[in-house]
Amino acid sequence: MELSDRLKKLRIDNGFSQEELSEKSGLGLRTIQRIENGESSPRDDTLRLLTKTLNVPNDYFKEDENTYKDEKIRRGFRVPWYIISLTIISSSLGVILGLTIVLSIKHLLNDAVSSILLVTIAVLFTGIGLLIGSLLEKKYNK
Repeated sequence: MELSDRLKKLRIDNGFSQEELSEKSGLGLRTIQRIENGESSPRDDTLRLLTKTLNVPNDYFKEDENTYKDEKIRRGFRVPWYIISLTIISSSLGVILGLTIVLSIKHLLNDAVSSILLVTIAVLFTGIGLLIGSLLEKKYNK
C-alpha cells in the first residue's frame, strides 16, 4: 500500500478530517492534501509529526526502506554538501590569494586592474571548488 493510501486510511480510522489532522499535527492543510493525493512525499520531520499525532510507531509509513529511499530520490532535491563546502573553502582561498598577489604588486597596478585581478582569482578558485565538489558528489553518490 502506498504511503498516501496508508495515511488516508489511518486518518479515517482515527476519525479525523484532513482539517482536524492538520490542526492536531501542526501541518498545513495543503500539506496533508498533497501527501494523501500522492502529489508529494513528506520529509522526515513531517512523518514524525504525523506518526506522533496518529499514535503509530515512527517507522509506520516506511514499509520498505528501499522504496522510501527511491521516493526521496524521485523528489529530486539533495543538499550537495561537497559542492557547497568546497565552493566556500576555495572561494575564500581565492580571495586570500588574490589579496596577497594584489598587495604584493600593488605598486605596479592601478586600482581598477587590482580589483579585476582579485575578482578573477576568486572566481577561478570558486570554479575549481565547484568542479572538485561536483566530481566528489558524483563519486560518493553512485
